[in-house]
Amino acid sequence: MFEVVDRFCNSPARAQLLKGLNAYRKHLHAGGFTSGTQWIDGSFVENVEVLRRRAPNDIDVVTLFTRPLRYQLDASGWARDFEKHIFPTYFDTKIMKPRYKCDTYPIDLDAVPRAVVRNTIYWHGLFSDMREANTKKGIVEIPLATDVMEFSAIEQKIGGKFDV
Repeated sequence: MFEVVDRFCNSPARAQLLKGLNAYRKHLHAGGFTSGTQWIDGSFVENVEVLRRRAPNDIDVVTLFTRPLRYQLDASGWARDFEKHIFPTYFDTKIMKPRYKCDTYPIDLDAVPRAVVRNTIYWHGLFSDMREANTKKGIVEIPLATDVMEFSAIEQKIGGKFDV
């Protein structure tokens, strides 16, 4: 995450988006999502200020996660809890985007292998193409935070660049 801030925190608009991403990652951590990785993409990882003459509006985030520990110990309630509580609380982009300025999408790495492969291929395919262009682009990958101290350190790093 420190490298993401170094590379992409180059304007007040981007600093605001990174603050939202940091808060979203903190929210996931508090919910027990501490093992996995995130793909960061969308116009945020493009040079949209030059290409489209605008700042990025949000950050697209796919979270590839292993289930929180309580569901690894007893998976029986996962499906019910995911639909009723976990998805709306952590991954529903209609709820997360206004709060964190992130379009959020989950990939459950503890799901059956076919679902993991299908979802990974879908999101990788979607994220690896530049919209309105016939070119490929990369995906930024960062591990989920394991240390709660990361969030305040990232907040300070962003604040050291822009006062937002």
